Amino acid sequence: MLSQYVGKVVLYGGGSVSIGYALFRYLGSKWLESKFAERLANLKFEQDQAIRHVQSTIDREIHRAKALYDSEFTALSECWRLLREAYDQSVGTIASYTANVERLNNQELERLLTKLGMEEWQRNEMRALTGKERQHAVHRWSEWERYKEVEGTRRKFRNHLDANSIFFADGFTEMFRDLDAMIIASNIEYEGRIEYHGTGGISAHLFEATHKLRTDGGAKMKDLEGMVRKRLWSVAADSETKR
Repeated sequence: MLSQYVGKVVLYGGGSVSIGYALFRYLGSKWLESKFAERLANLKFEQDQAIRHVQSTIDREIHRAKALYDSEFTALSECWRLLREAYDQSVGTIASYTANVERLNNQELERLLTKLGMEEWQRNEMRALTGKERQHAVHRWSEWERYKEVEGTRRKFRNHLDANSIFFADGFTEMFRDLDAMIIASNIEYEGRIEYHGTGGISAHLFEATHKLRTDGGAKMKDLEGMVRKRLWSVAADSETKR
């Protein structure tokens, strides 16, 4: 192409100066075109790199936000489930029932105590008792077993709360802890009712915390249930938009 271009200049009568100038213009334009193309390619590469970096940052933030939403959804729903279970069990301790064992013969008593889950040495102790003494002993044993279950449920809830409250929005942890404190007070009262059962009467103050858990605690449970439901549905919606 260069020889054709020079040939045209000679053909039309160009001298050495003309040929040199024409050649300079031709080479100069090619050099500029080459540099422009190189610079354009570099700019496009830098632009692509910047776009990929921005996209990677956005993707990472979206992934992080989704992971946080998913963790909150799981932790909050499970914490509410465990609280509901602990609350219902603790409130339910205000009423108890023990089968009448005063007049059961040894065979009947053996079948009942085995069904309740007593070990052999415990069944032997119960068979040695009679009348009201046996009734009180079976009642206390049954209630202690129930107390261990009730308090175990509460501790399971509290452990979950302590391990996962970092995922909760403001206001939730405080509500959960307030209700946990009320359940603790009720369970302590329940322990006292078991301890003093059959000793000649139980004072009214051994029901106060459990009644408070039923009334004031019940209102708090309704408030918290509304908060949890609203939050879980908003988390689910936000998480879906980030997929």
